[in-house]
Amino acid sequence: MDLSIVIVNYNVKEFLTQCLESIYRSETDYAFEVIVVDNASTDSGESRITKAFPEVRWIANTENVGFGRANNQGFEAAKGTYTLILNPDTVVQEDTLEVCINYLKTHPEVGGLGIKGIDGAGQFLPESKRGLPTPMTALWKITGLSRIFPKSAFFARYHMGHLDPDKNHKVDILVGCFMMVPTQLLRAVGGFDPRYFMYGEDIDLSYELLKSGHENHYISDSQIIHYKGESTKRGSLNYVKMFYQAMIIFAKKQFSGSSALAYTLLIYLGIYLRAGLALLARLAKSAATPIIDILLLAFTLDQLKSYWEHNHRFINGGSYPDTYTYYVQGSYILFWLLALALSGVYTKNTRPAVIARSMAIATLVIGFIYGLLPEALRFSRALLLLGGLGGITMLILWRSIIGLLTGKHLFTLPVQRPRMLFLGTDSGKASLQKLLSENGIVPSFFLHDPAVENEPVDLAKLHANIQLHNINECVVESNTWPASVLIQIMSSVGTQTNVKSLVSGGPYILGSNSSLNQGEAYGLGRFNVANTNYRRQKRLLDIALSLLLILSFPLSVTLAALFGRGKGCALWLTNFGKLLTGKATLIGYSIEEAKKNQLPVLPAPIFDIATGIPKILNVSQSASALVTNYAKEADLKSDLRQLWQLSKF
Repeated sequence: MDLSIVIVNYNVKEFLTQCLESIYRSETDYAFEVIVVDNASTDSGESRITKAFPEVRWIANTENVGFGRANNQGFEAAKGTYTLILNPDTVVQEDTLEVCINYLKTHPEVGGLGIKGIDGAGQFLPESKRGLPTPMTALWKITGLSRIFPKSAFFARYHMGHLDPDKNHKVDILVGCFMMVPTQLLRAVGGFDPRYFMYGEDIDLSYELLKSGHENHYISDSQIIHYKGESTKRGSLNYVKMFYQAMIIFAKKQFSGSSALAYTLLIYLGIYLRAGLALLARLAKSAATPIIDILLLAFTLDQLKSYWEHNHRFINGGSYPDTYTYYVQGSYILFWLLALALSGVYTKNTRPAVIARSMAIATLVIGFIYGLLPEALRFSRALLLLGGLGGITMLILWRSIIGLLTGKHLFTLPVQRPRMLFLGTDSGKASLQKLLSENGIVPSFFLHDPAVENEPVDLAKLHANIQLHNINECVVESNTWPASVLIQIMSSVGTQTNVKSLVSGGPYILGSNSSLNQGEAYGLGRFNVANTNYRRQKRLLDIALSLLLILSFPLSVTLAALFGRGKGCALWLTNFGKLLTGKATLIGYSIEEAKKNQLPVLPAPIFDIATGIPKILNVSQSASALVTNYAKEADLKSDLRQLWQLSKF
């Protein structure tokens, strides 16, 4: 066995499928094996992938052990003379494996081999070649001087900006999305250090290879696509935390000798400065909108209260008590904010209609609860209704004004219907149109440029079609042309239009228009229950409803009994602790059903949707169809409807 390719998968079955397609289309005489280590994905796609690629050796972890440890599992199982560490969101050219193995065979001094990478828009990824992050190098990167002087050998050492990306070079550090290493050497240096969970392990391994007396080389003789470049998650709190923790581990491990203290202090200073600024920026961005909403809602309610006091309620003097000012109005704001959060206003669903609908529904619910309160706490329905209307106006108004002044969109833009150009076969066109239909996507324009066997893509014609028809999505059938043609198309038109691939193994449509964006994927068999945003909202709903049930006790229990849901309420209360800790969810399907139907795993449900099947239809096919449909189409409205139905015993 000449080569072992180790890939760690975590919830990217679509990209993994395309990656494997590109590997098995490689033009090489070298024998290779592929080892996939799945890090407890909620939707790994194992059955479909192993059916399409039966040669793949699949290792399934029961927990996410991190990128480094999972790769080490693959290294232990590797039988090849060389080992390729490869990300699942990559596409290799058909000559990549051949070129790299040949290079290592003729350059025995090389310990690690990296390759030129481009993003989904065909742009070079600077992290393909990097310098050793010494304190000074790290400081120039942290302070931004490396971006100001991108080609300086002194300031841009981190990405080695002074080296031509289209030539081969000896470098210090390689990127973990593609590293080819002699297997014996990889084992001799201990593989990845398991102390790194996700970031920094490639820097550490590259340095260990250098310390072993070998060299690390970057080559441009072939190239790969890496959809999710280094910049993808740079703004997230999780990235900041994990990346800079990794830098601290690296500094402690690798810097030694008389200057160790000075090195470590400098690294710490730079790390905490950069991490602190990044955290503050991220917190300000994420917290600013709800804080502004809270302040404006409080201001609106206070102004309405003053107007109502002086013109209607207390014309001859007097005022509302502090109980109303602080507790009642505060409860209104809290309830409104919760409704906005559940509707996704603070994530990806900020539209005027959503804001108005969420506020209106929350106001009606408050009005219902208001009618059940003691008379001493029922101050004014008019203020509640006026507050709701005023709140809707203020929340939409301030977003509109800021957007107008800054030119930034604070509202979610309407989904742009794709103007699509498809490069592929007639059968690929049929598959694509079915896929679009399944996902509710209706292109406003569709042009099919048929593929002709053994003929190259006419790039001049492609440019002309994109410009003439204002194409914003160019979809390339991946099994019609080799990866080199896809890379050629991306490099040629990737800055003009969004280039995507139709991967027949799903089928899926994959793409990313820059390394700053997450790779996008949509296809048959995708499940909404695996969506991070839905899971966050579902968790929030579980906690909010459970706390409301407890806080309104015994009123909630009385109402449950009146509506025939006493037993359901008792079951809910019994599992209150599990709901708060995330070990259970209100609505869902069992782990057994998830495994049986190859669905994303959810926490154990208090109310299992499979129990709602009528006895006359109570067969395994009905349960499978029900839970599969739920997994695909799950949303909060569906959860609330299921909760109402299933809580009645």
